[in-house]
Amino acid sequence: MINVDKVVDYIHAHWKRLPKKPCLDGDDSNFADFLLEALNSAANGNFEIFKEEFFTEFEEDTKDMNWSPEDEEYHQLNVYNDVEDLPGQPNMIQFSKGEFVHLDKVEEAVEFYGSKSGVTNSGARIRPSFETMKSRFRFIKNSHHLQKIRNYEATKTIKFDRANNLKFISNELGNDVKKHLEDGKILQDSTLRFLIVDIINRNKLDIRFDASDDWILKWKKGFGLSSRKITKFVTNIRHQNRDQIEQESKDFVNQTNQILPFYPSSSVFNADQSGFQLEMYSARTLAMTGSKHVPCVVQNVSSTTHAYTVLPLVSAAGILHKTLFITLKERNGKFPKKGHFKAPNIFVTCHTSHIMTKNLMKTFFEEVVFEPSMPKDALLLVDSWTSWKDQSAIDSVTPPTNHLVVRVIPPGCTGMVQPCDVGIFGSFKKVVKMITAHGQLMYPKYKIYARDETLKLLSLVWWQLCSPKLQPWAQYAWYACGYDVPRPPYFQTPAQYLFPKKVSQECHGNGCSKTSFIKCIYCEEHFCFHHFVLVHHRCC
Repeated sequence: MINVDKVVDYIHAHWKRLPKKPCLDGDDSNFADFLLEALNSAANGNFEIFKEEFFTEFEEDTKDMNWSPEDEEYHQLNVYNDVEDLPGQPNMIQFSKGEFVHLDKVEEAVEFYGSKSGVTNSGARIRPSFETMKSRFRFIKNSHHLQKIRNYEATKTIKFDRANNLKFISNELGNDVKKHLEDGKILQDSTLRFLIVDIINRNKLDIRFDASDDWILKWKKGFGLSSRKITKFVTNIRHQNRDQIEQESKDFVNQTNQILPFYPSSSVFNADQSGFQLEMYSARTLAMTGSKHVPCVVQNVSSTTHAYTVLPLVSAAGILHKTLFITLKERNGKFPKKGHFKAPNIFVTCHTSHIMTKNLMKTFFEEVVFEPSMPKDALLLVDSWTSWKDQSAIDSVTPPTNHLVVRVIPPGCTGMVQPCDVGIFGSFKKVVKMITAHGQLMYPKYKIYARDETLKLLSLVWWQLCSPKLQPWAQYAWYACGYDVPRPPYFQTPAQYLFPKKVSQECHGNGCSKTSFIKCIYCEEHFCFHHFVLVHHRCC
């Protein structure tokens, strides 16, 4: 066991350069060295903190016994407080204090109340008497109750008791979450919102309920669903001095800014490779309180470590090239005879690994950089990958009518001055992860990691990212690096567009009654996993 007090004293003495330091042995010394390395990295600005939340299990001891499922709208309604003591059942109507009646019984009373034909001498419609209604339907006890029946008949609407419906939703949500956790599914707060809307839809509850952040937080406390937070401290150790890296980054940006006026922003590009997992899963999940280990089910374990490479091209105008270059790992470096899924916005290659080669780089230039719609005179920023620096290889595939200037970012500087690293890949991967997580939750038999399914997903996501609505987001990646491009106005990220808080609605798919999980950036309609991913939604 680590002697924490002794380690803290040692670190304090070392940091303050005190003459006397405690002597440390074994694990204490190793732990102190690790912490000092982290502190030095933080002091040099080369330090990142990632907080992840894992929901583990339900635990009786941690439940908030004072919690009730009512929301703000409930508190604005004139309802009785004693509904909390009733078991959760859908579509219950409160007729008197503490007495609830199911909708079916109320509708029976409404039908009977309007069953007589004809009118009286005064022209009023013939109705069963109050005594008849009171005798036949025991929940009708006074004229106020009878007026409720009249109002329902006239408007075909009635306020179902919100508190009772919310209690039903809350209990059903607990059952659903418990089942998914037992199955090892990955859950997040956005998953809870989806499940809530799904509960409302499948039970045909007459309630408009958008779960707020506060309601979700209190529900988790009320059911003892813990939020197990894990914090990762990542230090980026460089062989170069931090000051040197920063200076080289500034010099590169300044030199590039001197060249930018000679090109329109639509002719300045950044290309960069990034490895994606075949089955991208979120490291953040709901779990039950007290769990020390959180096993999560993925469809194929090897697919969480095996990767493919994507190579996008992004302009300083915030426009993503319509074609995403993809390299897959295939046995013997060849596709099977049956081929693979094809779409107009992806160009797919393969190799014995997912790592790009010089020949694949040349193919990228031929199929993307020099395709007919691209400008003939352009500037391209790339990292220090060896093949990028092979000018003769690039020249060998450059058309005679094209003139391309390639600027290579110094090693170690890409995290500061490469737009794809600074602002594109993180959002790209987040969208892929969120779609994958929903597929794992609702369609566990769908092989997301398979070749064609992977390509379908990438084609869909890239098409969404290429929307003109996201142009400010992509352009901000250049601005954030320090390049002389206009600062974009306020913008939403891809995830904010595709997964807004109220994304869970009725699916827009033809005749579909399932709950949506995504909103198309183009048509702004909501779709379930089937009608967006499986059907391969393309509205324009």
